[in-house]
Amino acid sequence: MSEQTLQYVDNNSFVHRADALSKLILVLVVVVTTFQLTSNDARGIMLSSLLMLAIIFARVPLASVLKASPLIFGVALLLGMFHLFVTPGQQVLFTIGPLSATQEGLAKGLGYFFRLSIMVTASFLLIWTTDIRELMVGLVSVGIPYRYAFAIFMALRFLPIVQQEVEAVQAAHAIRGRASRSPLAHRFRLWQRYLFTVIVNGLRKAENTALAIESRGFGAYPTRSYVKGFRWSTTGMILVILFVSLGAGLIYWEKVILGL
Repeated sequence: MSEQTLQYVDNNSFVHRADALSKLILVLVVVVTTFQLTSNDARGIMLSSLLMLAIIFARVPLASVLKASPLIFGVALLLGMFHLFVTPGQQVLFTIGPLSATQEGLAKGLGYFFRLSIMVTASFLLIWTTDIRELMVGLVSVGIPYRYAFAIFMALRFLPIVQQEVEAVQAAHAIRGRASRSPLAHRFRLWQRYLFTVIVNGLRKAENTALAIESRGFGAYPTRSYVKGFRWSTTGMILVILFVSLGAGLIYWEKVILGL
């Protein structure tokens, strides 16, 4: 994966100029709207809108989006395929051994696929276009205790570091024994080792970070000052209004036009 898969992409785009809290509200609006939608056509429009916003308006490199696609669509695809075969129905599309794929299962599987893909894509859009320091300051400005805001900051800060560690471990195993061409069972054992290494390194970093912030008196005072303050932006408000309007339009289309 690219280094930019799980971290901020510094572009001076329309979306980047929006404030952090507006983009967080946008994510919440998208998630709430997604669970209100009942047709896969409307969910597909919402997913396409998010991808268009990321690629065209936020100018996130297409290579980063493609390399993040296993994270965005991988689990959603597995969940959709699971419901494709386990959902009972009258119209059988095809069979694979004892498993039967039905028309009802296809509709339900697509629903789960779109829901999960939309939520993950919206989250990635927030990561790609938002400086996590601005997000932390924004959360504090609306009354979130700075300790909790800092915890969110650290979680997002460590995401690209964890990704780099996984890539480093994968590269080390590949150099030693061509892990990418090994049988499936062996690759599963390798992923167990990757997970163990990442967890151990994560615990070590968490301990070092805790010692560092305690030695600097973090949490000694009820408030903190920041070099750059938070300010709501017109661009952010426009983004929120656009997606609220999109969500309301899709719900109206389903309820009134389609009669669902």
